[in-house]
Amino acid sequence: MSDDHHIPTAEHELNPEPGERLARPFQRFAKLSSSGGIVLLAMTAIAMIWANSDYADSYNEIFNETETRITVAHNPHHAPAGGHGEADDHAKSGAGEIQDQVEDHADLDEDHNDEHAPTSSGDHESDDMGHGDEEHDPHAWSELPNKPRWWTGHSTAAWINDLLMAIFFLVVGLEIKREILVGELASPKRAALPIFGALGGMIGPALIFASLNWGKETIGGWGIPMATDIAFAVGILAMLGSRIPNSLKVFLTSLAIVDDLGALVVIAVFYTDHLNMAYLGYAGSIVAILMFMNVLRVRWITLYLVLGLPLWYFVYMSGVHATIAGVLLAMTIPAHARVNAVNYVYSTRKALDIFANAHDDPDTDVTESSERRAAVNAIVTNSRYVLPPLHRIEHVLHPWAAFVIIPIFALANAGIPIHGGIAENLKDPAALGIIAGLVIGKPVGIFLLCLFACKLGIASLPRGVSWRHIFGAGMLGGIGFTMAIFIANLAYANSASHLEHAKLAILVASAIAAISGAAILLSCKAKPEPEPETMGPLVNDDDD
Repeated sequence: MSDDHHIPTAEHELNPEPGERLARPFQRFAKLSSSGGIVLLAMTAIAMIWANSDYADSYNEIFNETETRITVAHNPHHAPAGGHGEADDHAKSGAGEIQDQVEDHADLDEDHNDEHAPTSSGDHESDDMGHGDEEHDPHAWSELPNKPRWWTGHSTAAWINDLLMAIFFLVVGLEIKREILVGELASPKRAALPIFGALGGMIGPALIFASLNWGKETIGGWGIPMATDIAFAVGILAMLGSRIPNSLKVFLTSLAIVDDLGALVVIAVFYTDHLNMAYLGYAGSIVAILMFMNVLRVRWITLYLVLGLPLWYFVYMSGVHATIAGVLLAMTIPAHARVNAVNYVYSTRKALDIFANAHDDPDTDVTESSERRAAVNAIVTNSRYVLPPLHRIEHVLHPWAAFVIIPIFALANAGIPIHGGIAENLKDPAALGIIAGLVIGKPVGIFLLCLFACKLGIASLPRGVSWRHIFGAGMLGGIGFTMAIFIANLAYANSASHLEHAKLAILVASAIAAISGAAILLSCKAKPEPEPETMGPLVNDDDD
């Protein structure tokens, strides 16, 4: 959930430069609340058209058949026959191998064009077999005598799902932590309604799916309809405009964040086939170091991100899905400000006064005054101290997650070949369970649990929100998409047919939920907006 309060910056009165004029339409689009959902929808449509067109083979080749391999292996035969200096005698080498590029290097040795394409990283096997009379190029690709054991190759889609999506889960984890500390989930009274709604939105779909797939091999997909896609759901609310109370948007966003937390628990606990306790211990050690850094109030963001790389690897090797590493890393990022608001205002005003009085001519360029440059740098430092690392990372990564990572994920996973027609594919028990779970289980579960919480006095409806609003928002919660497809990849990793049926069902159910939810909300009567003080808790910058 981005924090855009339309605060003007120093550039608001500037005449736009040519490059800024070109970028302005894209910048305006990116600021729309619905922009992330629109891009996601566009990439989904492209993937579906591509996978069912005459170019379907290229889609499958790019995302499923192309293998990228990263290896670090010991190659004792890599040393040249002699005369190339000590620098060439290193036996240990780190190589990034892209198997589809091997053929591009085949011209180095015409006798081995076809023999080394799938497994080799080079063409000079003859040099490694003892032909010392032939000159050896130390920089040429050479075949590894032993199979590398540090890493194995992955398809493009697997890299996207395992590595790129870990960054998305880092953003999700940051959002969850922020909401718990200073957002809607920080207040027990305000948090109760979205928490109960999220529980109903997870339990209802899972029960419906299980009832339709009990005793069948498709039962493993029970977690698929539990997820809600924040980008789509909030985007549709934004497109509905002022008819929708802002408090309903806050409720749905908070519900989706709690829903994501539940999905993460489901992935970590129920979709982990085996555990390697050694690597799990290594991952725990990295988390312990990160937590100790948090206790010491280490604010160097780069150090956290660097330690996130071995954390991701150890989590991957442990058997737990690698994307959980992003959430673990997010939980350790400091959320406290180094200085409070009073100190920030005082020091920044002093710097502005120095900047204003540093030169007689107010239009003098800052590059001509060292005093003004020092004042600007002081303001930058103050801003870094008053904004917690958690907020700074989220601000930087959120656009990348919304406009790069999630669209790429949709492009790689939403390309579903439809054989025999949509109706034929949706007869699969998994597909029926997903559609019923998302379209019926989600809104009913959210509505009933919210009603239960209000009847008990644990929670209350936000001002301006009716029960019809809650049911409409619950219907929008049936837009599973991103997280639902992600869980489907885990649940049916060994069944291509069930996976295709599940993905198609997710798209169909999400479309039904989106249209139905929008129609219900449009039929609601507009009510007064809540007072500003009821929109959220006060922020304490010193909280960690």
